[in-house]
Amino acid sequence: MPTSSPLSTMCCFLALISFTGPATGATDLPPELEARESRSDYGMVATGSPEATMAGVEILERGGNAVDAAVAAALALGVSDPDASGLGGITYLLVSQATGGAFAIDGPAVAPLAVQPARLQEMKDRGAEHGSELAAVPTTLAVLDLALERFGTMDLATVLEPAIRIAEQGYRVSALQILWTEKYLPGILASDYLRFIALEDGATVGAPGALFCRPDLLNTLRRIAREGSESFYLGRIAAEIDADMRRRGGFLHRADLARARPRVRSALTVDYRGVTVHTFPHPGAGAVLTQTLNILAQFPPELLAQDSAARHHVVLEASRIALVDGRRSAGISDSPWGEPAHLSTSRAADWARRITPGRILPREELGPLPDPECERTVGESTTHVSVVDSQGNVVSLTQTLGQSFGAAVATPGLGFPYNALLEAFNFDMPQCPGFLKPGTLVETDMSPTIALRGNQLLVALGSPGSNRIPAIVATVLSNMIDRGMSAAAAVAAPRVLWGGVTGLRAFLEIAPPVTGAVADELEGWGFEGMTRVVFPPDVTELVKLGGVNAVAFDPSTGSYIGVVDPRRGGLAEGPRVVAQ
Repeated sequence: MPTSSPLSTMCCFLALISFTGPATGATDLPPELEARESRSDYGMVATGSPEATMAGVEILERGGNAVDAAVAAALALGVSDPDASGLGGITYLLVSQATGGAFAIDGPAVAPLAVQPARLQEMKDRGAEHGSELAAVPTTLAVLDLALERFGTMDLATVLEPAIRIAEQGYRVSALQILWTEKYLPGILASDYLRFIALEDGATVGAPGALFCRPDLLNTLRRIAREGSESFYLGRIAAEIDADMRRRGGFLHRADLARARPRVRSALTVDYRGVTVHTFPHPGAGAVLTQTLNILAQFPPELLAQDSAARHHVVLEASRIALVDGRRSAGISDSPWGEPAHLSTSRAADWARRITPGRILPREELGPLPDPECERTVGESTTHVSVVDSQGNVVSLTQTLGQSFGAAVATPGLGFPYNALLEAFNFDMPQCPGFLKPGTLVETDMSPTIALRGNQLLVALGSPGSNRIPAIVATVLSNMIDRGMSAAAAVAAPRVLWGGVTGLRAFLEIAPPVTGAVADELEGWGFEGMTRVVFPPDVTELVKLGGVNAVAFDPSTGSYIGVVDPRRGGLAEGPRVVAQ
């Protein structure tokens, strides 16, 4: 244990700061990091797809609340962003009610009862990255339906209308979607059916702006609108999934679908400098975000308001500690409702005392680390939705298929790919916390979050980015709370992130005020092997830094603000009118 007092440690950090005043916004940003605000007096929707955003806006304009609009946007994303989400995936939904209360809706994705770890290890040994065997139980539709039942004002058939129209009339393919498709093209082409979902003619990637329709998914969505979500989990669609999975040798069967039971739970909540932050409990990574904020709160806001290597050092270490402590304290659990017990402020203060100015925290001071062979990752093809309505109800939801296009397998006639979330497990080391067993819960790094100042929305946000997600969310929150940045400036600001548990993995965007000299200084302190994203960047590197979609409230004007992350793109838009 270090012998220095908290006060002397803080003084050392403050001595490293160049006092140029708090950062109120990013300047001289490269074009790739320019983020713009959208404003509306009636609410706001921010997603990674223009079509999905407008689906949410349509529902708000028709008098729906934030939950109705968020569910409509999430369902539309399954049409217009099929590589990152859909009926074959999972969704974490967080809602803050204008009347009070914050709740998480989680349909825990679990390993199928018939799963065989040895077969998955054999696939891994021969380099197979895709296959029906990788699919965990998909719970997106169950979560969205329960959200409507408990907190919405419209029924499932109504909020499905925009998604059905997009599937029928088509959506415009983005440059980022083309990039993901090209990256995973061999797996797509190897599929007897997915190729006709992902590719223009079953063989050609196409060009940005091309119009894609989804006729098979259109029919599936219409069936769900008529028959309800029960058809997917208990009825005819469940039977079709079961038959196809058995034909392919997949483990996902009808009994697994019938066991899908989403549940409403209390949000995980932390106070950060007087701001109430609600985030997603286990099996999400809200505990990692919470501990990161708890550690940051031990440092003076003057330090975190600066553009300095000292500030980046503290943020990196806080994120690193929280990831390691989180894996050690929770891991992948057999119990979907177990909560971490390591989030006390006293524990955060103890960790903060160990962060020493000018040097990286040695690995041995982190305590026992997981076996590197046990470290899990979930793919980066994830997407986020943030919505606020005119009454002040707020939704933050994140959904994923795991890797892009998930398992790269789809049931002919249904029109959606299955997730590949079993890739997160270990298949041959029973001593690993993440060893795969039937019914085991899939833990992810998704961290949908809502921050309130008093009873007013400060910001709702979330991001893709694998195990960097909690650090991304914490960084944007700190930018707004500690640095006084607007939502757009906070999202756009160059990121310095920690990712990984057993390795040294710092990610830096080298753009003002984060310079090569700052990176060199951090490297000299022990942050070796960092990934430096230099502008103009390779897009495949830029997307590793996340894709925040955020909505906020401006109390000075009474208007709602929407921002989409320029690193991945999308659309933020608010309604022009609201039905009375």
